[in-house]
Amino acid sequence: MIRLSPFSTDFAASKRKFFGSTTNEYSYGSRSSASCKKSRLSTSCTLFGSAFSPTLSGKTYLVACTSNGLICIWDSTGASTEPIIRVEATTADKVLYDVQFIESSGDTLLVVSGDPGILLYKWSAFLNAMDNLIDGNVVLEPIAKFKPHPSPSDAFGEPVEINCTSYSAVDNMLYGGAGDAFGCYQWDLKSEKLVGTFGGAENNRCSGDYLHDVLSIPNNNHLVLTAGEDGAITFWDGKERKLIETINVQNTMNTNKQSVSWQVQNKGFGSTQQWSNGSNLWVSSMDNKGDWLAAVGGSESGNNMSLRSGTNTAGFMATWHLPTRTFNSGSVTRESYNAITYNQNLDSYVSAGNNGRLTFWDSATGECTGRSGCTPSMIYTLCCNTVPNMIVAGGTGGSLDCFIDRVKASNFTT
Repeated sequence: MIRLSPFSTDFAASKRKFFGSTTNEYSYGSRSSASCKKSRLSTSCTLFGSAFSPTLSGKTYLVACTSNGLICIWDSTGASTEPIIRVEATTADKVLYDVQFIESSGDTLLVVSGDPGILLYKWSAFLNAMDNLIDGNVVLEPIAKFKPHPSPSDAFGEPVEINCTSYSAVDNMLYGGAGDAFGCYQWDLKSEKLVGTFGGAENNRCSGDYLHDVLSIPNNNHLVLTAGEDGAITFWDGKERKLIETINVQNTMNTNKQSVSWQVQNKGFGSTQQWSNGSNLWVSSMDNKGDWLAAVGGSESGNNMSLRSGTNTAGFMATWHLPTRTFNSGSVTRESYNAITYNQNLDSYVSAGNNGRLTFWDSATGECTGRSGCTPSMIYTLCCNTVPNMIVAGGTGGSLDCFIDRVKASNFTT
């Protein structure tokens, strides 16, 4: 994606996963904003990605990445609210968007993505650093780096970022959703080579649409799903990198009104359509429970760039049957959502976004079953741990709330 100026409207529109305001109002930022000039230890940072580590010798850690280039690690028991270590993965003016753990060739790897591309670490290096800790801030070298194709925006100090990643253990492939016209990148972890891209110009998907999420479901015929600014969920054959089908979420929900519930109560919504004319819907996050897919996102009307103001701003949560790609259920919501995850213990999907709370959805019916308030006013990341049943939500303000089942139990800070 070419961005001629970091202060242009087009730049702001392309960077939805960006610096959220530390106030109750959401705002678009730029990398020259004051928040990235402050100390890395300041709570002005935003948390965009989080994950629980595999449990080893009875210990589980919580890992999150920040808008000022840090990887922070906490003891998941909450013994301390501050990180055990902070790893400086990149310079402070570069944003990290996503973290996840994968098992590849017998190693537990931590995958970190953002402005630097994808950074691949051995988790054992972090464990060794914590065992031999002298200072809370450390620098660890990744074992591999993956970058998208060069872009003209590089000349302006705006590298093409990898916003999200997904791993296929079946064929040892790593997928990265990018902010450029190539869409989704595919790397072979064994050879560390770029296999190819899909979602770009060769598939008539070159519309400058920024990908927010990619989801690999390898046991389902190498299925790969992408979603982003174009308001669509696109199904791909990951082995052949061929387009299977594109589902426009807005059209699907408008067509299936009988299966759509309403979670809104403001006057900006009519009774005959889910979104006002001229609104632009975006898909921010996906997760699946077996053959069932859930997706969330939001919409903007006209030039209204604030996701917390305006009567025509709305969001959605919707589910599909993956094998048949059939729409199952949907809800139109007053808030926009940035993240969704499936919680196995509750058998529920959990979503969060610009309303500062968790929303719980029955995985079978798609019905809203409850909400829990959070500390961050804007939430970008959710992750779950099975034992105990922990849900973590993070975003603006540099903090994460930890819930046991649906009750907030503790708070972690950067």
